[in-house]
Amino acid sequence: MSHRRRLLCLALSVSLAGCSQVTNPATGRTEFTAMSPEQEVKTGQAEHPKVLAQFGGAYDDRTLQAYVTRIGERLKVVSELPDLKFTFTLLNSDVVNAFALPGGYVYLSRGLLALAENEAEMAGVMAHEIGHVAARHTAQRYTRGVLAQGGLALGTILAGVFGGRAAAEAAQQLGGAGAQAYLAGYSRDQEFQADELGVRYLARAGYDPKAMASFLEKLGRNDQLARKLAGKAGQPDPATSWFATHPRTPERVARAAEQAGSGDGEIEQAAYLDAIDGLIYGEDPSQGFIQGRRFVHPTLRFAFEASPGYRLANTPSAVLGRGADGSALKFDADQPQTKGGIKDYLLQDWARQLKASSLRNVQVGEVNGLPVASAATLGKLADGSTVAVALAALQAAPDRVYRFMFLHPGQLTEQAARTDRAMVQSFARLSAAEAAAIRAHRIKIQAVQPGQTAEQLASRMAVEDLKLDQFLVLNGLEAGAKLAPGERVKLIVN
Repeated sequence: MSHRRRLLCLALSVSLAGCSQVTNPATGRTEFTAMSPEQEVKTGQAEHPKVLAQFGGAYDDRTLQAYVTRIGERLKVVSELPDLKFTFTLLNSDVVNAFALPGGYVYLSRGLLALAENEAEMAGVMAHEIGHVAARHTAQRYTRGVLAQGGLALGTILAGVFGGRAAAEAAQQLGGAGAQAYLAGYSRDQEFQADELGVRYLARAGYDPKAMASFLEKLGRNDQLARKLAGKAGQPDPATSWFATHPRTPERVARAAEQAGSGDGEIEQAAYLDAIDGLIYGEDPSQGFIQGRRFVHPTLRFAFEASPGYRLANTPSAVLGRGADGSALKFDADQPQTKGGIKDYLLQDWARQLKASSLRNVQVGEVNGLPVASAATLGKLADGSTVAVALAALQAAPDRVYRFMFLHPGQLTEQAARTDRAMVQSFARLSAAEAAAIRAHRIKIQAVQPGQTAEQLASRMAVEDLKLDQFLVLNGLEAGAKLAPGERVKLIVN
């Protein structure tokens, strides 16, 4: 073992109990690693529940999940790991995404299924992720993550303000995107290798390997569409997000197309469209969803509106927001342990969770019929700068409290306080009729009738902006495309 590798293993052994020598299944080369194949499986088993919690859980459709699993099994048996027990999970997330964990845990989002045009395209994504597992990329990424974990909270907006688990979770959610993006990203060479392996598995399984290139082209078009939609909504260019850390789609398309060559194979469009007919599109109302600056939760029957300049993001555990001036918002729910009223909850339960030694400007009142208690405090960041923290808790029921946490750079100005109050005061209950009227958007498979045009079908899309653009991207069609009678297309309907 080289001196450099010895040093690496010595560093890794602190967290992973030493190095081992393994043969990479995909390359056949010997590697020194801090994670053995047995540890890969244990890691995947341990992290799987966390992934489900973070990404909205598994999508509740047994038939569609069985279909995804069946395709995954067809691919894994032609990989270098045919005997490994893989777990293929369809996530209830509208974000177009796919990833893998060590030990054979592969995840696809329903947002990705909505974008794919046929079974071969979906299989291409799954084959790519199986390639990451077979080449031990996920294990290498996890090893890097273990080394980096000590610095995850550094520089986040809540670092140094409060101690305790609640503050750490809030810090990671509000400010840890940069570190998480680093851990989520593969190197350029790893992405290319996974494409090459994925093409190999597609061909072995009898699929058209060119499907990987066609789906990567769709990803590129979808990225362009996201930019156009963000521009209409006044949002920043999505290309500045963590996805920009991955190799850009055009490079991967060229490489995948080169590897695919002129091979033939199955596409299976009819079976695929049958499988996704009725798939939820966009955010799932059962998890709450964002309408511009408004967050609506029809299941729990409430809504609130963020102030101008704020951008909201919905996660399974909290609604997060960023203001144009660097302010931040976290909205979540809690179950009171204190038997008193909302003021007692604020001063005892919440203060204890945050390890806040003192709260000032404590006030009680009412918001749209709900008791509310608010307070403020100051904290210091690691660099010595001051952050102002404002808290507001609403008593929705004896066993449920809704909470707003606002963070502002420097001192809490009167303008910032007014902005915070406006968001709290916007919290309102939805009537049963209002909640029932909010339904999920779904994919509907529609046969083209004689004479129907893309423009006519796009006008039926249940989206607000760029109906034709979204219809074309969703169906992999070019502008001006002529539709044939009987051709099946995807629509977004209520």
